[in-house]
Amino acid sequence: MIVEGNSNRRRAARGGAEPSGQVGGVPDQDPFAAFGPVDILSLVANDAEITRLESGQVLFAEGDPADCMYVVKSGRLRIRSGSVVYEDIGPGGIVGEMGLVERRQPRSATVYALSDAELIAIDDARFFSLVGATPRFAVTVMQVLSRRLRAMDRRYRPEPRA
Repeated sequence: MIVEGNSNRRRAARGGAEPSGQVGGVPDQDPFAAFGPVDILSLVANDAEITRLESGQVLFAEGDPADCMYVVKSGRLRIRSGSVVYEDIGPGGIVGEMGLVERRQPRSATVYALSDAELIAIDDARFFSLVGATPRFAVTVMQVLSRRLRAMDRRYRPEPRA
């Protein structure tokens, strides 16, 4: 699907006919439609080393150094900072992605298991390999970051004045 979109843009740039529904080689639909969420778990499950947590066990704490992200294979995790619970994550969800995207920054929250859990660690090398092989993976990670940022904005935005 992505290749087709790129070839259409190349054809339009060379002066060829534009596909119907496009103006100036740009689709008249959502340009990210081709980048719908990718099933991250299915991408990383092959040959993965599994990290196991027991219920209540901490995966990482706020302030810890960050060197990888994790994909939840099974179980449930909670992301929290102090007394604020940010989100609960289940199978296919990711945690610790900021540790790869924003290098050399300490963990911004604590993550712990709500139930026994199995996780797949994704280090820098594997992350960039996945981004190169499956661009939708990068977009999905960005969508998770964006969704979490919007949730924080809603939580901490001052109430509008009446």
